[in-house]
Amino acid sequence: MEHVPAQETRPADTDTHDGHVEYDRHDGHARPDSHDTARGTAAEPTPAPGTTPGITAVPAHAYDPAPGTPPVPAQVAEPAGTRDAPLGATALLRLGGMPGAVWTAGAAEHLFEGAARHSDTTERLAAQARALADRLGAEVVPHPSLASADRGAVLALRRRLHSGMAPGTPDCVLLERSSAVPADLAGQARALSHGAQAAEAALARLRQEVTAEQQRVAEQAWRTACSSPVMRAFLDSAAPALAGDIERRLADGQSWSGKQLRKRAAYLWRIVGRAAVKTTPRGWAGQIAALPVTGGPDDGCPPLLAPGTPLGALAAIAVENVHLLRAGTAPTDLRTAGPATLLAPTPLHFAEPAAPAPGDPPGQVRCYVVDPRTPGRLRQIVLRRTRVLESVLALLADGPRTLGELDRMLPPLSAPPGGPAVAPAVLRGFLQHLHGLGVVQICRAPRQHCSGWVPAETVRTTGALPPTPEGGGADAWFLDSYRRLGADTSVPAAAAARVRRGLRIAARLAALREADRPKEPPERLPWFAGLTEQARPISEILADRLSADDPPPVRRYTGWHPAHDPAGGYARLLARLDAAARSGTECVDLDDALLDELGAPPGDATLPPWPVDCLLRPLRPCADGGPVAVLETASSAGVLDARFADGLRTLHGGYANSDAYRAFLAAVEERTGVRFVDLLVPPLAERSANAVRRPVTTRWWTGDPDPTPYYGSPGGQARYLPLDRISLRRAHGRIVAEADGRRVIPVYQATRSPAPPYDTLVRLLLAASHPAASYLVRLDALDAALPDRARLPRLTAGGDLVLAPATWRVDRGRLWEPGDDLLTKVRVLALLRRSAGLPRHAFVRTAPGAKPVPVDLASLTALQLIERLCAREAGTALLVEEMLPAPEDLLLRDPLHGGASVAAQLLLRLPHDRCAGRLAEAAADALVHGGRHDVPGPPARRSAGAANNR
Repeated sequence: MEHVPAQETRPADTDTHDGHVEYDRHDGHARPDSHDTARGTAAEPTPAPGTTPGITAVPAHAYDPAPGTPPVPAQVAEPAGTRDAPLGATALLRLGGMPGAVWTAGAAEHLFEGAARHSDTTERLAAQARALADRLGAEVVPHPSLASADRGAVLALRRRLHSGMAPGTPDCVLLERSSAVPADLAGQARALSHGAQAAEAALARLRQEVTAEQQRVAEQAWRTACSSPVMRAFLDSAAPALAGDIERRLADGQSWSGKQLRKRAAYLWRIVGRAAVKTTPRGWAGQIAALPVTGGPDDGCPPLLAPGTPLGALAAIAVENVHLLRAGTAPTDLRTAGPATLLAPTPLHFAEPAAPAPGDPPGQVRCYVVDPRTPGRLRQIVLRRTRVLESVLALLADGPRTLGELDRMLPPLSAPPGGPAVAPAVLRGFLQHLHGLGVVQICRAPRQHCSGWVPAETVRTTGALPPTPEGGGADAWFLDSYRRLGADTSVPAAAAARVRRGLRIAARLAALREADRPKEPPERLPWFAGLTEQARPISEILADRLSADDPPPVRRYTGWHPAHDPAGGYARLLARLDAAARSGTECVDLDDALLDELGAPPGDATLPPWPVDCLLRPLRPCADGGPVAVLETASSAGVLDARFADGLRTLHGGYANSDAYRAFLAAVEERTGVRFVDLLVPPLAERSANAVRRPVTTRWWTGDPDPTPYYGSPGGQARYLPLDRISLRRAHGRIVAEADGRRVIPVYQATRSPAPPYDTLVRLLLAASHPAASYLVRLDALDAALPDRARLPRLTAGGDLVLAPATWRVDRGRLWEPGDDLLTKVRVLALLRRSAGLPRHAFVRTAPGAKPVPVDLASLTALQLIERLCAREAGTALLVEEMLPAPEDLLLRDPLHGGASVAAQLLLRLPHDRCAGRLAEAAADALVHGGRHDVPGPPARRSAGAANNR
């Protein structure tokens, strides 16, 4: 059990201008599981204040308890029987948009084999030359019949032969006419000369073939981009101007052998690899399909997916880019806006107290806002606290309000004591000023467009994908693509049971590894040093952390680690694996008996009493059974599938997993008295904006008061909990969050890393989340613990799951030099692959846990990919991981591509067959340690936005 956050934290650059700190976001592509791209239409109605779009309206103040009265939670409308429905009744497939054969079409295995054979021939001829030199020195040079005039020529020939050079025609003539040279020696020289000439001719042919292959590979990539609607759509979204640029260069007569078109061809092959090998959903390059998990007996060894399973119709759902929507490409003037316009404050704003004595600086409000002129930049601004500003923030403290409400309520609140009310036009002008600064934002629900289902044969015949909205630019809409499967396609219960057994072993193994690397609990970290048993508002804690200029550390998975305790079970496990690597063992199976011997925690103690999402790469069944899948990760449920819940409801009429998870959280609330609160953090970059989309699974949300960018279709009721109502304290050895006299459990369901300063807010609140919030099992990258082994075996769990594919460590010194000619690079790679025993298809990394790059080691494209990796990341080695399954072993077939095989990942929720109510009882016990949590009475409320943060 690896207790590390499932999200990464990425720091931002900081610039200081005129006393204000500005956080620049240079955020590029999203990490695997988070990036979307697209387009769409169809507007949603404006929601009522404080509610999610399409969700039953609840007054923003309805949950305010009377003094001394405990607050009553809002009720989420649950479908009948949801608590009795299985938690994992539906599995999700993440599909490659292009077939693996398109990627492997860039290979020229015969070319690499020919280069290796030519190298062997050259070595053989050099060895024969050295043997011939030895005979010359032993038999000819001392021979008394050797003429003095020929002795110098023979000695020169011997020196050349010792260096590996073959004799030329004049040398052969000299040897054949000399009486001092035996006839067989002269014959060997002639044969060696002929062999060298044949090798030279073969070398010339190889050079021509390499040049022709370079041209073919480039043309193949461009042909694929032009002929495949999926590739063209992906190319247009990833690099909108590239296709037109290539067409212009070709029309101008440029050649693919030229530098500019070579670079563009290399990029085309990278996106071909992305669409064919990686299945992270992104536009048409990564697609989603839902399939049921069937009931039945748990015995037998069926595969997760039947080989040859066909895909069906296509559909697309496009949602407006919520970051650009909020930034407002066409800003609304609040002075003339309609009364139904919905307003909310910027999520992070802290009011500093008024000056305690005359002459001191006035009070101020510090806000972190998106710069309306540069939407990708988050800046900090400071405003003087005035009566009208206090009134605006007070009215918006509990959630969004309409301009009509503000027009009615703001004048009497903002009027000075005994003075006249401020004119409505003046107040509208002030609101417009705040809107221009980014302090107040307009709540706009993103429009959504659903294409409907289109048969794959229709798309293949017409070349037209399901329609999506036009205009607005490549980033204006985010598209998720969906596929149907056959009516009989399902995940067998017996296969899901094998995954569960394998996960149990994996969790024990991860716990054994983690026990060797003890970590300080969150409450002992310097970040939480100021926390005591006395509750402290989160706004004060956040302000202190931001003032300290101490951002949360970046935490990434770095693989296995060398053992710290030489006598511990983890050290003994590494010793076994090291011995297996030294002996050349190809696969090591880890089972419960071995883990018992090593002292690993029992399985029941390592799997949390919480739904867990397993990300798997299904494998083709073997004659002897074999593992059913490669386990990539196992993490807390409700994150990896959150973005697609709304689309699945739209296309399939529902998404059972989301409904069951919401029922599970509600059941835990009933048993414990806690309150789950969804933490909404605004996206600050265009390219990853819609990764924040998620279903309504909790009764409350906090963070961003505007829920419209986040929540999709109707799911019940939701209420806003302002951040300034939340406090943190220590209790019973853990960090506890509370609000209005009740313990709250923050949950964060986005797959994107929050940008500063939201990363600090998320780190603080998630320290008080449920025990499974940071649960992550990942067991690849064994090479970090055994860095001296050139090859590490594949690891499996009880024969059911592959935990770590086989890995090779390649010294970069064995690679070619960047300035070598293309044939030399081909020869070096071919010989390296043969000598190291590398597989043809692999994922290459620069470090354990680093981003994997798919590489076909029998293709010229591998040369540029490897050089690019080495140039981008310093180091002495490359890590080559076997690709499982290999392209020839893919299970699904896509009629859109003529029935060719496509890659797939399976997202399986475990326990798949337990209902929400049954699991909630165990989760509740783990959450409160066997009893309801004691919390003090509700803290005294501060005026809205007036928290003391200094």
